[in-house]
Amino acid sequence: MDATTAGRRRVQDHLARAQLHRAGGRYDEAERELRAALRVARSAAGPASAEVADAASALGILLESVGRPADAEGTLRLAVDIYERIYGPDDPRLTRPLNALGAVRQRRGDLTEAERLYLRVIAIMTSTAT
Repeated sequence: MDATTAGRRRVQDHLARAQLHRAGGRYDEAERELRAALRVARSAAGPASAEVADAASALGILLESVGRPADAEGTLRLAVDIYERIYGPDDPRLTRPLNALGAVRQRRGDLTEAERLYLRVIAIMTSTAT
């Protein structure tokens, strides 16, 4: 197994552990695992890789859900930016970070931007529904 494959496997391991911690209400441990996943993804797959987007999306969603919108926003925007560059602006992978970003903007009082983001999520989901 080459170093890139091993690194990607480590990213998936961190993401899986984070999911278990989050499900158990251990948010600090989940955050540590997600930050580790993001670090490993950047070094193993590159700074604009799908692995970085996956880790950033999961971290941003966690941070938003625990009431840390200021911390979540940049991470979610990173995930959205990478997903858009790799998969295009209408890819279903965008719905989770866009929805969380809408919640961030709503928490911060920017209801116009929140509505725009939520409507974009609906448009993506509607266009990809079969």
